Amino acid sequence: MSVDERELRLRLAETAALAGPPRFTTEDLAARVRRIRRRRRSRAGIIAAVLAAAVASALVIPLTRGGTSQPIIAAPPPPPPGLSYTVTVNGQTRAVPAAGVAPLFTVTPGERLTMTVEVTVPGPQAMTALWLGITNGMLAPRRGGPADMNPILAASTRVPLRPGAHRFVLHWTVPAGLRPGSSRQLAVEWAWSRPEPGQAEREVADFAVPLPSGATSPAAAGRRLRTKVLHAVAICDGARPAWIRAVRTTFSKAITVVGGGNDLADKAADAVYLVLMKGDFAFRDGAPVLQSCAHRGPTGHYFSAIVDAATFVTLEAGLGNHPPPVPLHTLGPVLHLT
Repeated sequence: MSVDERELRLRLAETAALAGPPRFTTEDLAARVRRIRRRRRSRAGIIAAVLAAAVASALVIPLTRGGTSQPIIAAPPPPPPGLSYTVTVNGQTRAVPAAGVAPLFTVTPGERLTMTVEVTVPGPQAMTALWLGITNGMLAPRRGGPADMNPILAASTRVPLRPGAHRFVLHWTVPAGLRPGSSRQLAVEWAWSRPEPGQAEREVADFAVPLPSGATSPAAAGRRLRTKVLHAVAICDGARPAWIRAVRTTFSKAITVVGGGNDLADKAADAVYLVLMKGDFAFRDGAPVLQSCAHRGPTGHYFSAIVDAATFVTLEAGLGNHPPPVPLHTLGPVLHLT
């Protein structure tokens, strides 16, 4: 039986009045947000918050009078189409993981890089545009092209990028003034028109200038690590962390301890610091530090980070309510950074 517009409005109002609060808490949502990466790690919290809003606002609306109604449920938008990449920088070839950290290349100021990026577009839809360029810790895709790439090294905007493999050859000179411990990223932004128009962006390579040997002594490393992890989070209610600890180990051991699935086999033996901090935290997300974390993104009591020992670039980071299952002292001497 059909329902006229007036009756439909009445039923919508009745349904809205009966709708209760969502059957989950922000803590439940935050527990599902575990792995993030570098400065873009804040995106995990933003996306989770958007999905939470979409779920909370989904209403089941009966459109027929009988007991066999077919409900309409508002669903979150589909995820962006996943492209795959292989990057070669001055003869070094790395596959880019579908999730997790982009491959890290050490560079020197003034060095000229020749890069080849193999991009595979999955079927069946084509990408309407794709850009490759250098970023400085910011990812902010927008309609009409990148807002944060400087310079843009390649663009494909005239014809659709159809399913299959595509090859881009890029040239870039590392800024002569790039300081030790600083980094730049090679990022890709792509756009599509179906089933719904959208844009997305991610890193495919990280370029960092190594620190001099004197800056990596235990005392200097401890100061730098402490500053880095405190800057990564907002401390809830103004309380100081209960403790901050770090241990020097290998990437493969560190990623196993924090429960990651990163598949950068070529980095398995590289030296890293695994840092663990206990307190009440929320990801800063680039926003001003607030006394309360009630309305921020994911929160947790344990912040962990894997930091490259040569460049001090953060490779992985996470926030949760439980410590890693393996004690840090089993990996080596522990630095107490509180």
